[in-house]
Amino acid sequence: MTISAEVWYEQQLDLTSYYQGDIIRDVPVLFLPDKISKWFLLRPGPKSPKLVDDILKGEICKWLESTPEGQLKDRWQHGDKSELVAAMAQLNDVIILTQTCDIQNRSFYQIAPVFPESKLKQSALQHLRENDLQYAFYLPAVPPYVKENSYADLSYSCAVPKAYFPKDLVQARLAARLTNIARIELQSQLLNYFGRPFGFGARDRAITKGEYGCVACFFRFGKSVKLTFEAGANFGPCPECNQTLWIAIP
Repeated sequence: MTISAEVWYEQQLDLTSYYQGDIIRDVPVLFLPDKISKWFLLRPGPKSPKLVDDILKGEICKWLESTPEGQLKDRWQHGDKSELVAAMAQLNDVIILTQTCDIQNRSFYQIAPVFPESKLKQSALQHLRENDLQYAFYLPAVPPYVKENSYADLSYSCAVPKAYFPKDLVQARLAARLTNIARIELQSQLLNYFGRPFGFGARDRAITKGEYGCVACFFRFGKSVKLTFEAGANFGPCPECNQTLWIAIP
Protein backbone atom coordinates (compact mmCIF):
# COMPACT_ATOMS: atom_id res chain seq x y z
CA MET A 1 0.00 0.00 0.00
CA THR A 2 1.23 3.49 -0.87
CA ILE A 3 0.92 5.56 2.30
CA SER A 4 -0.19 9.13 1.68
CA ALA A 5 -1.92 11.83 3.71
CA GLU A 6 -5.09 11.35 1.60
CA VAL A 7 -5.29 7.67 2.60
CA TRP A 8 -4.04 8.11 6.17
CA TYR A 9 -6.03 11.06 7.59
CA GLU A 10 -9.73 11.82 8.04
CA GLN A 11 -11.19 14.92 6.43
CA GLN A 12 -14.52 14.99 8.32
CA LEU A 13 -13.79 15.18 12.05
CA ASP A 14 -15.91 14.61 15.14
CA LEU A 15 -14.49 17.22 17.53
CA THR A 16 -16.43 16.11 20.60
CA SER A 17 -14.15 13.23 21.56
CA TYR A 18 -10.75 11.58 21.09
CA TYR A 19 -10.17 8.42 19.06
CA GLN A 20 -7.48 5.76 18.84
CA GLY A 21 -4.92 7.03 16.35
CA ASP A 22 -5.47 10.73 17.08
CA ILE A 23 -2.28 12.79 16.89
CA ILE A 24 -2.40 15.29 19.76
CA ARG A 25 -0.18 18.34 20.17
CA ASP A 26 1.91 19.22 23.23
CA VAL A 27 1.40 16.35 25.67
CA PRO A 28 4.04 15.88 28.42
CA VAL A 29 5.88 12.57 27.94
CA LEU A 30 8.27 11.12 30.53
CA PHE A 31 11.81 10.07 29.59
CA LEU A 32 14.93 9.18 31.51
CA PRO A 33 17.24 12.22 31.50
CA ASP A 34 19.99 12.06 28.88
CA LYS A 35 23.02 9.90 29.73
CA ILE A 36 21.25 8.36 32.73
CA SER A 37 20.39 4.64 32.59
CA LYS A 38 18.59 4.28 35.96
CA TRP A 39 16.31 6.48 38.02
CA PHE A 40 17.58 9.02 40.52
CA LEU A 41 15.46 8.69 43.67
CA LEU A 42 14.06 11.78 45.36
CA ARG A 43 14.05 11.81 49.16
CA PRO A 44 13.23 14.51 51.75
CA GLY A 45 16.34 16.21 53.12
CA PRO A 46 17.66 15.12 56.55
CA LYS A 47 16.11 18.18 58.26
CA SER A 48 12.70 17.76 56.62
CA PRO A 49 9.72 16.92 58.87
CA LYS A 50 8.35 14.80 56.02
CA LEU A 51 9.19 11.14 55.43
CA VAL A 52 9.37 9.26 52.13
CA ASP A 53 5.99 7.65 52.80
CA ASP A 54 4.45 11.10 53.37
CA ILE A 55 5.67 12.27 49.97
CA LEU A 56 4.42 9.12 48.25
CA LYS A 57 0.94 9.85 49.66
CA GLY A 58 0.97 13.26 47.97
CA GLU A 59 2.07 15.52 50.82
CA ILE A 60 4.13 18.51 49.74
CA CYS A 61 7.79 18.72 50.70
CA LYS A 62 9.78 21.92 50.27
CA TRP A 63 13.15 20.26 49.71
CA LEU A 64 14.00 16.98 47.99
CA GLU A 65 17.43 15.49 47.46
CA SER A 66 18.29 13.40 44.40
CA THR A 67 20.41 10.26 44.89
CA PRO A 68 21.39 7.46 42.46
CA GLU A 69 19.41 4.40 43.52
CA GLY A 70 22.59 2.34 43.82
CA GLN A 71 23.71 4.49 46.75
CA LEU A 72 20.60 3.79 48.87
CA LYS A 73 20.31 0.53 50.79
CA ASP A 74 16.58 0.99 51.39
CA ARG A 75 15.74 1.74 47.74
CA TRP A 76 12.28 0.65 46.54
CA GLN A 77 11.23 -0.29 50.07
CA HIS A 78 8.75 2.49 50.86
CA GLY A 79 4.99 2.50 50.51
CA ASP A 80 4.08 -0.33 48.16
CA LYS A 81 7.75 -0.71 47.16
CA SER A 82 7.54 2.74 45.58
CA GLU A 83 9.83 5.74 45.15
CA LEU A 84 9.60 9.30 43.91
CA VAL A 85 12.01 9.62 40.98
CA ALA A 86 13.65 12.38 38.95
CA ALA A 87 12.50 12.24 35.34
CA MET A 88 12.55 14.46 32.27
CA ALA A 89 9.14 15.48 30.95
CA GLN A 90 9.00 16.89 27.43
CA LEU A 91 6.05 18.42 25.58
CA ASN A 92 5.66 16.30 22.51
CA ASP A 93 3.13 15.45 19.84
CA VAL A 94 1.76 11.97 20.60
CA ILE A 95 -0.51 9.37 19.05
CA ILE A 96 -3.24 7.76 21.17
CA LEU A 97 -2.89 3.96 21.33
CA THR A 98 -5.81 3.31 23.70
CA GLN A 99 -8.81 1.73 21.99
CA THR A 100 -11.54 4.26 21.14
CA CYS A 101 -14.14 2.32 23.12
CA ASP A 102 -11.96 2.52 26.26
CA ILE A 103 -11.12 6.22 26.12
CA GLN A 104 -14.17 7.40 28.08
CA ASN A 105 -13.54 4.97 30.94
CA ARG A 106 -9.77 5.21 31.45
CA SER A 107 -7.95 7.49 33.89
CA PHE A 108 -4.80 7.16 31.77
CA TYR A 109 -4.35 6.98 27.99
CA GLN A 110 -1.64 4.82 26.43
CA ILE A 111 0.31 6.96 23.97
CA ALA A 112 3.46 6.91 21.85
CA PRO A 113 5.50 10.06 21.13
CA VAL A 114 5.71 11.31 17.56
CA PHE A 115 9.09 12.27 16.11
CA PRO A 116 10.14 13.66 12.69
CA GLU A 117 11.53 11.04 10.35
CA SER A 118 14.76 13.08 10.14
CA LYS A 119 15.56 11.59 13.55
CA LEU A 120 16.21 8.26 11.80
CA LYS A 121 19.14 7.20 9.66
CA GLN A 122 18.70 7.76 5.92
CA SER A 123 18.95 4.01 5.33
CA ALA A 124 15.84 3.40 7.47
CA LEU A 125 13.52 5.87 5.71
CA GLN A 126 12.30 3.58 2.94
CA HIS A 127 11.47 0.88 5.49
CA LEU A 128 9.69 3.46 7.64
CA ARG A 129 7.58 4.75 4.73
CA GLU A 130 6.42 1.20 4.02
CA ASN A 131 5.66 0.63 7.72
CA ASP A 132 8.37 -2.01 7.76
CA LEU A 133 10.10 -0.83 10.94
CA GLN A 134 8.63 -2.93 13.70
CA TYR A 135 8.85 -0.28 16.45
CA ALA A 136 7.63 2.65 14.32
CA PHE A 137 4.33 3.70 12.73
CA TYR A 138 4.64 5.98 9.74
CA LEU A 139 2.81 9.32 9.69
CA PRO A 140 3.09 11.19 6.37
CA ALA A 141 3.21 14.97 6.44
CA VAL A 142 -0.04 16.92 6.21
CA PRO A 143 0.92 20.62 6.59
CA PRO A 144 0.34 22.65 8.63
CA TYR A 145 -0.83 20.00 11.12
CA VAL A 146 1.92 17.37 10.73
CA LYS A 147 4.66 19.59 9.34
CA GLU A 148 6.97 16.86 8.06
CA ASN A 149 6.98 13.11 7.56
CA SER A 150 7.02 11.63 11.04
CA TYR A 151 6.57 8.41 12.98
CA ALA A 152 5.15 7.21 16.28
CA ASP A 153 7.87 5.47 18.28
CA LEU A 154 6.16 2.48 19.90
CA SER A 155 9.26 1.69 21.97
CA TYR A 156 8.58 4.84 24.04
CA SER A 157 4.88 4.11 24.61
CA CYS A 158 3.67 5.07 28.09
CA ALA A 159 0.60 6.08 30.11
CA VAL A 160 -0.41 9.75 30.37
CA PRO A 161 -3.15 11.05 32.72
CA LYS A 162 -6.49 11.72 31.05
CA ALA A 163 -6.33 15.30 32.37
CA TYR A 164 -3.91 16.15 29.53
CA PHE A 165 -6.66 15.40 26.99
CA PRO A 166 -9.42 17.91 27.88
CA LYS A 167 -12.63 17.27 25.95
CA ASP A 168 -13.30 20.96 25.40
CA LEU A 169 -9.96 21.34 23.60
CA VAL A 170 -10.21 18.54 21.03
CA GLN A 171 -10.23 21.00 18.13
CA ALA A 172 -7.30 23.01 19.50
CA ARG A 173 -5.14 19.99 20.33
CA LEU A 174 -5.93 17.62 17.46
CA ALA A 175 -3.25 17.64 14.75
CA ALA A 176 -4.67 14.77 12.65
CA ARG A 177 -6.94 11.74 12.92
CA LEU A 178 -6.34 8.39 11.26
CA THR A 179 -8.83 6.93 8.80
CA ASN A 180 -10.26 3.48 9.48
CA ILE A 181 -7.73 2.02 7.04
CA ALA A 182 -4.81 3.66 8.83
CA ARG A 183 -6.20 2.72 12.26
CA ILE A 184 -6.28 -0.95 11.25
CA GLU A 185 -2.67 -0.62 10.10
CA LEU A 186 -1.78 0.92 13.48
CA GLN A 187 -3.42 -2.01 15.27
CA SER A 188 -1.47 -4.42 13.05
CA GLN A 189 1.77 -2.60 13.88
CA LEU A 190 0.98 -2.80 17.61
CA LEU A 191 0.30 -6.53 17.24
CA ASN A 192 3.62 -7.10 15.51
CA TYR A 193 5.57 -5.01 18.02
CA PHE A 194 4.02 -6.20 21.29
CA GLY A 195 3.14 -9.73 20.23
CA ARG A 196 3.97 -12.39 17.69
CA PRO A 197 1.44 -14.23 15.55
CA PHE A 198 1.72 -18.04 15.64
CA GLY A 199 3.66 -18.83 12.48
CA PHE A 200 5.58 -16.94 9.79
CA GLY A 201 4.15 -13.76 8.25
CA ALA A 202 4.91 -11.50 5.30
CA ARG A 203 7.79 -9.81 7.17
CA ASP A 204 9.54 -13.12 7.84
CA ARG A 205 12.00 -15.02 5.65
CA ALA A 206 12.45 -18.77 5.44
CA ILE A 207 15.61 -19.85 7.24
CA THR A 208 15.92 -23.05 5.23
CA LYS A 209 14.21 -24.37 2.12
CA GLY A 210 11.19 -26.39 3.14
CA GLU A 211 7.49 -27.12 2.92
CA TYR A 212 5.11 -24.92 4.91
CA GLY A 213 1.42 -25.24 5.73
CA CYS A 214 -1.13 -22.39 5.72
CA VAL A 215 -2.38 -21.76 9.27
CA ALA A 216 -5.48 -19.81 8.17
CA CYS A 217 -6.73 -22.52 5.80
CA PHE A 218 -6.26 -25.21 8.44
CA PHE A 219 -8.07 -23.38 11.27
CA ARG A 220 -10.78 -21.70 9.19
CA PHE A 221 -11.61 -24.38 6.62
CA GLY A 222 -9.92 -27.57 7.82
CA LYS A 223 -7.89 -27.64 4.59
CA SER A 224 -4.26 -28.64 4.19
CA VAL A 225 -2.55 -26.16 1.85
CA LYS A 226 1.19 -26.51 1.42
CA LEU A 227 3.85 -24.44 -0.36
CA THR A 228 7.61 -24.69 -0.65
CA PHE A 229 9.65 -21.57 0.17
CA GLU A 230 13.32 -21.18 -0.68
CA ALA A 231 15.86 -20.27 2.01
CA GLY A 232 15.97 -16.48 2.44
CA ALA A 233 12.68 -15.90 0.60
CA ASN A 234 9.87 -13.83 2.09
CA PHE A 235 6.71 -15.73 2.91
CA GLY A 236 4.00 -14.88 0.41
CA PRO A 237 0.19 -15.13 0.51
CA CYS A 238 -1.62 -18.44 0.40
CA PRO A 239 -3.09 -19.12 -3.08
CA GLU A 240 -6.31 -20.42 -1.46
CA CYS A 241 -7.16 -17.79 1.20
CA ASN A 242 -4.71 -14.96 0.39
CA GLN A 243 -3.52 -14.85 4.04
CA THR A 244 0.17 -14.93 4.93
CA LEU A 245 0.66 -17.11 7.99
CA TRP A 246 2.65 -20.32 7.61
CA ILE A 247 4.09 -23.05 9.83
CA ALA A 248 6.98 -25.35 8.98
CA ILE A 249 6.01 -28.95 8.25
CA PRO A 250 8.46 -31.36 9.94
